[in-house]
Amino acid sequence: MVRTDRVKIPLRDQLWLHMDRPDNLMYINSLVWFDEVPDWDRVIETIARRMIEQYPVFTRVPVREGRTWYWQDHPDFDLADHITYHRLPGTGDRAEAEAHISERISVPMPRDRPLWEVEFIEGYRGHDGDDGTEGALLLFRVQHGVVDGVRLTQLILSLCDHDDDSVPEPVGRAGLAPEEGGLISTLGHAGLEVARDSFGIAKDAARATITWPWTLAKVAGDVVAPGRQFRRVPTRAVESLTGVVSPTNHSANTFRSVFRLIMEPRAPELSWSGRAHAQKKVSWVSGLDLEGVKRIARAHESTVTAVILAAVSMGLTEYLRRHGDEPVADISLMVPISLAPIEVEPSSELGNHVTLIIMRLPLGVADPDRLLGQVTETMTRVRYSYEPHVTFTTMMGVAAAPRPVATAIIDFFANKTVGQLTSVPGPRTTVSLAGTPVAGMLGWVPMSGNQALGICIFSYDGQVSLGFATDAQLVPDPAQMAVIVGEQFANFAGWSEDVAPDGA
Repeated sequence: MVRTDRVKIPLRDQLWLHMDRPDNLMYINSLVWFDEVPDWDRVIETIARRMIEQYPVFTRVPVREGRTWYWQDHPDFDLADHITYHRLPGTGDRAEAEAHISERISVPMPRDRPLWEVEFIEGYRGHDGDDGTEGALLLFRVQHGVVDGVRLTQLILSLCDHDDDSVPEPVGRAGLAPEEGGLISTLGHAGLEVARDSFGIAKDAARATITWPWTLAKVAGDVVAPGRQFRRVPTRAVESLTGVVSPTNHSANTFRSVFRLIMEPRAPELSWSGRAHAQKKVSWVSGLDLEGVKRIARAHESTVTAVILAAVSMGLTEYLRRHGDEPVADISLMVPISLAPIEVEPSSELGNHVTLIIMRLPLGVADPDRLLGQVTETMTRVRYSYEPHVTFTTMMGVAAAPRPVATAIIDFFANKTVGQLTSVPGPRTTVSLAGTPVAGMLGWVPMSGNQALGICIFSYDGQVSLGFATDAQLVPDPAQMAVIVGEQFANFAGWSEDVAPDGA
């Protein structure tokens, strides 16, 4: 007889479920803030109706039977066990809210009950704490094995309503993935691409031969750029040589990304480097004008995402300079990419439908146009490659490996990067939760290995928010980092001088 009180946990979810460590909890933390205090009873009723009743995994716990893992119904599930209340005791400014949230996200959840919780936080008064209007915060914490970050954002938005009762539009972006037509379809497509790309590589290589002195000079410049120690030379040389090939050539881009995945050494030693610690800290800036970012994009013939990443690059460059670091030419960040098509509402079983790619972020580039060009090329090469497919296959292999082997492989890849970066385009208009307008949202995905940074970019209702989660000992001042990054938009043509970043 088939049991109906449990379901098998897919391998892709088991990977995240078993990655918890004392120094890096594998939790996704999402924050919603309001300019007024919601009716918490209505919020609870909404959570019960739109979340608990719709998604059974929130009433289940992971159990193992033999070699198989299941999500099994918790016999004594009580919604009240997953909801807590807190009131900020002081001025309620952003620093106080950040300190409380930092403390909360560092605390593990009980493993004998469903792996999620929500905290209602009152007494929040924004950036300075001197605004007479009292708002509130809503903190969601979910173990990554339950759901990925994109679908958690979808789920939170599914709790909300537009003023006109329409359904909030989908969020996030999806990339090509095995689930879009299957691996066989992908392999067939790749075979056609190889034949076409081979001609493109030959043509581009011939063009590079004509300008060989310039090409050789570029390779040499890339290899000896700041922070590129001897052990980092091979990947830089390969990237520089393949740089003569069109940014849309799948074969060349896949080769360079796979070479980097295998051969790239550990992230360069900087002020934020070191072993991971249990305590994390968060900070954020909000109120960045999305229209201003769009003006920058138009002025530089670029895109909104590229502009924001360029501002992050300038901000991190300045942060490192203030902390006395020697210049480095770039850093690498892990970026989640959705595998499955993103729908208005996620499937009832939720789960994980993402893979990770390693994105190189240039640092120390003062010229905005040059910086945006480098960021755009990096994004294009990732888009026109099979790196997501390669990393997805690798992740499935890691999930099936014995725990010690899986941990070693995870650290091997994670320690090539300094952290995680997510960018989610959210609703373009205001949504309300239980009748209370949402003022803003953010979400932080977990770090792994010895990563020190988690960066979240979220656009909502005409504004952009930037969130930073850090290892508290390696980056004890995420608020400084957040403010520095927020200030960088003023360096780009098209940004309105009279619009400045503000607290939530």
